[in-house]
Amino acid sequence: MNLLDQKKILPYSLGFLWLTLSFLIFSSFFFFYQVFHNRHRVAEFEGKKEWNSKLQEYASYLKDAETGVRGYLLSKDSKFLSPYQTAKTELNSLETYLEDHVEFADTKNLEELIRLSHRKLSHLEAYLEFRPVKIPSKQTLAEGNQKMAEFRSYFDQFLRQKQTRDDFAFQSHKRLNDRLIVVSGSLFLVLSLLIFWMIFVLKKSIRSISEKELLSDRFIEIDDLYQNSPVGFHSIDTNGVFLKVNRTECEWFGYAEAELVGKKKWVDILQESSKQVFFSNFPLFKKQGYIDNLIFEVIKKNGTSMFVNLSATAIYSQNGEMMRTRSVLVDVTKSIVYEKELLEAKKKAEDASKAKSEFLSNMSHELRTPLNAVIGLSLWLLEENPKAEQLEHLKNLKFSSESLLSLINDILDFNKIEERLVIIEAIDFNLKEFLKSIITSFQLRANEKLLEFQIELDPNLPEFIHSDPTRLLQILNNLLSNALKFTHKGFIKLKLKVDQVDSKSLVLHFEISDSGIGIDKSNLKSIFEKFTQANQDTTRKYGGSGLGLAISKALVELMNGKMFVESSIGEGSKFVFTLPCELGKTNEYITIASINNKESLKGKTVLVADDISINRSIVIRFLNRWEIVTLEASNGLEVLDVLNRQSVDLILMDLHMPEMDGYDASVAIRKNKLWKDIPIIALTASAQIETRQQIKAVGMNDFISKPFNPNDLLNKLHTWIAK
Repeated sequence: MNLLDQKKILPYSLGFLWLTLSFLIFSSFFFFYQVFHNRHRVAEFEGKKEWNSKLQEYASYLKDAETGVRGYLLSKDSKFLSPYQTAKTELNSLETYLEDHVEFADTKNLEELIRLSHRKLSHLEAYLEFRPVKIPSKQTLAEGNQKMAEFRSYFDQFLRQKQTRDDFAFQSHKRLNDRLIVVSGSLFLVLSLLIFWMIFVLKKSIRSISEKELLSDRFIEIDDLYQNSPVGFHSIDTNGVFLKVNRTECEWFGYAEAELVGKKKWVDILQESSKQVFFSNFPLFKKQGYIDNLIFEVIKKNGTSMFVNLSATAIYSQNGEMMRTRSVLVDVTKSIVYEKELLEAKKKAEDASKAKSEFLSNMSHELRTPLNAVIGLSLWLLEENPKAEQLEHLKNLKFSSESLLSLINDILDFNKIEERLVIIEAIDFNLKEFLKSIITSFQLRANEKLLEFQIELDPNLPEFIHSDPTRLLQILNNLLSNALKFTHKGFIKLKLKVDQVDSKSLVLHFEISDSGIGIDKSNLKSIFEKFTQANQDTTRKYGGSGLGLAISKALVELMNGKMFVESSIGEGSKFVFTLPCELGKTNEYITIASINNKESLKGKTVLVADDISINRSIVIRFLNRWEIVTLEASNGLEVLDVLNRQSVDLILMDLHMPEMDGYDASVAIRKNKLWKDIPIIALTASAQIETRQQIKAVGMNDFISKPFNPNDLLNKLHTWIAK
């Protein structure tokens, strides 16, 4: 059925529906009337049942009256008259009810029954009236029985007739009611089916009519969504010419739809680099049928540009040829601009960080180089048995130069920590010997200040552990030095407790406490921040960079530990840190005091290469003390010349030298088959990680920082050339 035919039959369908509904209302009215009438009849039947019940009670009370009088006659006990008196009262009440509610058909029978009842009651009253004078004769009693029998016989007959008539009426009503229910139900079923059929027909007809209107509305909505979407839409043909473009995209580019559709190609409004992106991706698009997330720079009509993210899908004909494309564009101009700004900011930050790192490295080199001479010369002079008045000056000179070196190291260490360039090593070392050397050093310093140095070591302390001894030494030096610096009387204490985690792992708990000036509780949260001390007075009185605690805490955390502090003003401080580590294996740590060390190096030849004469002199002086034969060179070319003339056991190579630096010299040495196995130890004042990596890259075996500790130099020599 077409739409026109449906419109023609619609009025007839509606008329038939109204007729059906009217018939349904009439049937409903009839049904409810029958329900009401049925309830009325049920009430009538209930009344008849109650009337019959009252009639039976009437007969029962009459029997009770007779029984009571007989009991009185036989026993002469007046108690037996109580049922009689009650029966007389109830019989009068029941007679009134029965007469008021009697059916017309039962009126005569009821009158006759009441007459027989009154006759029997009169007879009983006669008994009671003459009882004191004479006793009733047998004949009189027989007459009373006869009258009661007549009442009972008539009562049974009357009640049976009435119940028969009532039962017949009830059954008739029930049959009629059942028929009415069946008829009503059938009518409702038929009407329901008709209504459902009509609803189906009407719904189908109305749906067909409304579908066209809905399609029209949806087309308008879709077109509105297409035109005013927050993203751009366009379609182009296989040559890239615009076929359709939405209002949003036109507003973005500043063109009218008529200026684009059929007149311009997509590539015509692209910036040159974006044209290359289009031409390089269009063949792939034709092949796979889609492309996602291509970034194009579009030149607007006014000459400015914007960036869009384009995703496109190809539409094919039935024979599989591409007809056109459907593209979605998102304005990403802000994102691209932000990304460019972010990249520029990142580059600037990286350049600034690199400049800072290079500055610190250069400053480190420039400061460490003269410090190397100052510290080396102070060590020389202290060993030359100076005069008493000179000894104090030399000690001050050594202390000041070492303090300056410590400050430089703190700044460089913190810079490396901030840039995450710190490398945590893990080697096996003797923990007990390690602690012994620290305790010995600080015991002397504590004695100088007349302080008690308390030691409490766990008896279960392992001899060897696997961790970073250099960083652990740096942490303990910082904390113990602070304890000494801020304590004028009393004690400093080093406590070490061991928690065994399993057969291979343990946790060391270090506590460094003192009886010094303490820290105000309000400053405890900031005490680990960089360049921070408890207050300005502390800086003026005791000096320091304020980096020691920040570096110590950072190093502890890099070693997977934790650090915290407990302190109060005037009550001293307690710094606690934990260090997870593993049990280590035997590893000898060589000390400068060992006599065997000198013997094992005796007669070895070491070439010292440094462009600064004083630096060479300092190194050579220590080497000669250990009976090592020394040679000198001021640049890389001289190093190669020395090697050509004689053999050496090891080269101590400065990195920055004129004509040929240490890097180029090391590369040349490694290329020569005769020299490739000679150990080369770099002498460097640079602290950059890149420097250490470059040292390894050119074939150097190890490095030692300037200013160097003679003990460290001795250990390096034993590692590479000891007998």
